[in-house]
Amino acid sequence: MDERIQAVEETGSLGDTVCAGGTAQPCAQSQGQRGRPKKLRPIPLKLARELAVVIGHFFPDLAPWLGKIRDPRQSGKAVFPMKVLLLLGTLMFLTHTGSRNHFNDNVRDALEMARTLARLLGCELKAIPHLDTLEKVLRLVQPETLESLLAQLVRRLIRMKSLDDWRVDGRFPLAIDGTGLYCFRNRHCDNCIETKHSSGTLTYSHKVLVSFIVSSDGYALPIACEFIENPGLVYNKQDCEIKAFHRLEPKIKKLYPQTPFCLLLDALYADQNVMRACLRNGWNFAITFKNTDMPALWAEAQSLLSLSPGQRADLSLPKDEGTRRIRWINDMVYEGMQLSAIFHIDKNKAGNTLGDFAHLTGRLINHNNAWRVAATARLRWRCENEGFNVLKNGGFALEHVYSRNPVAAKGYFLLMLIAHIFQQLLTRGRLGTVFKAAFHTFLNYGEQLLEALKNQPLPLDLDPPGQIRLSTG
Repeated sequence: MDERIQAVEETGSLGDTVCAGGTAQPCAQSQGQRGRPKKLRPIPLKLARELAVVIGHFFPDLAPWLGKIRDPRQSGKAVFPMKVLLLLGTLMFLTHTGSRNHFNDNVRDALEMARTLARLLGCELKAIPHLDTLEKVLRLVQPETLESLLAQLVRRLIRMKSLDDWRVDGRFPLAIDGTGLYCFRNRHCDNCIETKHSSGTLTYSHKVLVSFIVSSDGYALPIACEFIENPGLVYNKQDCEIKAFHRLEPKIKKLYPQTPFCLLLDALYADQNVMRACLRNGWNFAITFKNTDMPALWAEAQSLLSLSPGQRADLSLPKDEGTRRIRWINDMVYEGMQLSAIFHIDKNKAGNTLGDFAHLTGRLINHNNAWRVAATARLRWRCENEGFNVLKNGGFALEHVYSRNPVAAKGYFLLMLIAHIFQQLLTRGRLGTVFKAAFHTFLNYGEQLLEALKNQPLPLDLDPPGQIRLSTG
């Protein structure tokens, strides 16, 4: 991390606490006063510069990548380049404005932002375009084009080995799950998912299946998605997560052909076709194992557990919070596949159960890897918390309808995923541990980032940051 980014300056030798700005502030105790000492103010961060440094460090070819996306508008008629519109849409999500109208109102006369965009993209720009221009463009751009851009960003991070510490036994943990995008009382389009509630009312919704590379220290980087929607008004059976998974699986293999993954899935995916797809692609998997979903296999597993008392490990939880008992069995045969099952129970110091978990996997388990297998399987919840929860409640406003046009709506969602990657690289990587002290909330961070882009000019020379470690430590 760059040495200029730190929470506070060091304490002065005379008892005066040196705070942001270099002004010494006497402590209350040193002056004989009662009460709490004054809180230290974190150093004001130049967020526009920090964002530019992150983009330049991790994605130096972002401008050429954006420039290669074909502009669907009539040649020679466009005032604003395609790459400016796409980056501006990404900044709308990155600054947590919550809607196109709100963002337009805030950046209408932001000449400094125009200069920043021009600097980042290597083009001339005298004003900020209205987001209605982006809307018209996204209606004509196929979502697969933006998903390819998303994959370019992630492949760049993999190639530069920024994510290597996240690997477990050489594989990236890949959590896959679905979530709702938005819901309507009346049919929104021919592809809506129709849901009949117990009250008899009908709702029409759109959903999406997203895959995230997750890590133990809080990252959830989206790498691909598949929209869950009906093929039209006429269909035999509605679309669902399992169908979407079998469309997403070859897409991931195509976008990341050489990347080894371990898929982390909930009990919905405890299906032989899902397991076969993973094994066919050379991926491992950890699927939540429940008695209600696979009763025959569960009964077999329990019988084998009683015959394998030696396949057990009792380990201490981090920070001395309690213990974790792990038991496992190998060589279960299911539909011609060799599977293993791992069971782990966490207890606190008083002996009370904190959690009881079971997972199916396609790899052999032993005393050397039991802890890693159990801990990796538990990372699936990262896609719920650092993934969907942040996108819904952390300022991105996932469930807001950014466009009623079905094609443009998908484009906005993919720009949101790109912004989600930028935000994690900035807030968790570049800013690291000073983020909480400086901003407290993501809402405050978004507001300050917007003001910085509007008012802070980029320095002429953006010093290279050296290493940016993607860790919260």
